[in-house]
Amino acid sequence: MSQFLTTHRLYLTPLSPIHIGCGEDFEPTNYVIEDGLLYGFDPSRAVLTDAQRKELEKVAKSSGQKALLDIQRFFRKNTDAFKPHAHVLIPVCKGVTQLYEKRIGEVANTESRGRFAFNKLEIERHVHTGAQQLPFIPGSSFKGALRTAWLDELNDGQCPRREDNAQKSTATLEKRLLWGEGQHGKLGDFESSPLRMLKVADLMPTREPEREVLFAVNRKKRQVMKDGQEVQAKGIAARKDCVLPGQYRLFAADVTLPALLQHAGATDRKDRPLTPNKQKLPGGSVDLKRLAQQSNTYHQKRLRDELAELDKRYMVTPDWKRSIEALTSDQSEMGRKLKNGDAFLIRLGRYGGAESKTLSGGVASIKIMGAKGAKPTFESTTKTVWLAAQNEEEQKGLIPFGWAIVEIDPKGDCASLREWCNKQSQGRPNLADKRAQLQAQRQAAEAQKTEQDAQAAARAQAQEVERLAAEKRKKALDSMTPQAQEIEKLRQTCEDWAARLPPHGNYKKQPADAGRAGLYQDATRLVKTALQDANWSTADKTALADMLTEWLPKVIAPWDAKEQRKKLQLAQLRGAA
Repeated sequence: MSQFLTTHRLYLTPLSPIHIGCGEDFEPTNYVIEDGLLYGFDPSRAVLTDAQRKELEKVAKSSGQKALLDIQRFFRKNTDAFKPHAHVLIPVCKGVTQLYEKRIGEVANTESRGRFAFNKLEIERHVHTGAQQLPFIPGSSFKGALRTAWLDELNDGQCPRREDNAQKSTATLEKRLLWGEGQHGKLGDFESSPLRMLKVADLMPTREPEREVLFAVNRKKRQVMKDGQEVQAKGIAARKDCVLPGQYRLFAADVTLPALLQHAGATDRKDRPLTPNKQKLPGGSVDLKRLAQQSNTYHQKRLRDELAELDKRYMVTPDWKRSIEALTSDQSEMGRKLKNGDAFLIRLGRYGGAESKTLSGGVASIKIMGAKGAKPTFESTTKTVWLAAQNEEEQKGLIPFGWAIVEIDPKGDCASLREWCNKQSQGRPNLADKRAQLQAQRQAAEAQKTEQDAQAAARAQAQEVERLAAEKRKKALDSMTPQAQEIEKLRQTCEDWAARLPPHGNYKKQPADAGRAGLYQDATRLVKTALQDANWSTADKTALADMLTEWLPKVIAPWDAKEQRKKLQLAQLRGAA
């Protein structure tokens, strides 16, 4: 009797660059490139000077077609302010670096009616964890590849039947293959797959993965000739955040396999319990070794065919091709593991090509887009292939995407695989020193931000105190007589000037010159008004004399008290003869 539940440990080693998208991009407002490295950051965490902040606010509020270019230029110009806050640090291939330097903040071309096309310079991110921002391999991607290989073995190269062809998808064919004749009528896609109960956790990194931003270039499989010359057709080129090959057992996960018996839940149209196709699945259970062998039969043929096809056009890197063939040959250590079902050869990601996701035997119907305005055609194979490149113009020495080895419960080391990885990873930059440098810069920037925040809080508090004081003064002023208000206004002006004298400011004391505009002239005019205007009471005049005696010596120089009492008629103000 089959064991109801078994768990295995998987370890994945990339054989070629892997990119699995997540719908998220690096954009020129959250990354900069300098010295061949991409610094990905949250712009809100940067510490900007007042001048930088004002400039950013200005370009952010601008409108028109070139506003985006101004924002791109701002981030490029102020690289040093954003680099310390990078939470992602990724080497960038030479071609992407050159493209960034050439096009950042520039118009790509001018369209009709004077409209501009912009260089958005987005870089598609690999699926990643939240806080640490580390790439991983979704369990669903791995499981999807297994499902295709399983279906391919069940189909055994058969052409699709007429009733299957009547469908616009392969759903009917897949259900028939998985459950047998007449048992798949009302099952949904999820219900129809015995693999629905196979639980594959996401393959998480065992250490910091080595990555690089590469071009994904689209190249024609067949040679294109014109006037006796080969045309080096340039297809689409996109920029991808990729996990690099040659990282020994980089990702790991657990996989749980239940026995898929009758009580698994699927029923036919008459609600009779179903078991999977016993012809291929004895006892209704799933064996991981069997799955691995199915996957390897499917994927090894596709790997051989792809390498041979690329080699005819000299597109594939020769050293990489030879090393992969040697690593996976039947005589090698890894080749024996693949044959025995102790490891999977797998193809992952969108850029693995449609042939790695379709069944053999003419089942595939791949949509081929034609020229603009032309109707698409449907073929059994694609006409182009996606390859990883250092430069978007490259035609030779490229590497296909998505190939990986997944070992099942490995016992000890796999020397040949480790040796292959060591050779592949030679010459890659060690980013430990750069990360330590960024950490120190980030700590300094955060300390600076803390100080700036404290200063801003102190300024805000001082402004609030001044506001409350001004409000209090206004209330007091409003309650005074007009004469007392004039005295208070002159006193406040003297106090404000005194506050700007050294050591608090660089103002100088004013001269005792009644003929020159200033505090002394204002004082003499107010004294004259007080002595001549009948509305000034004795108390108001005395208050004016007291205020001038207290404040004018603080703001007027030189100051001779005896002489100024006479000039300012302080005795008369106080009612003396």
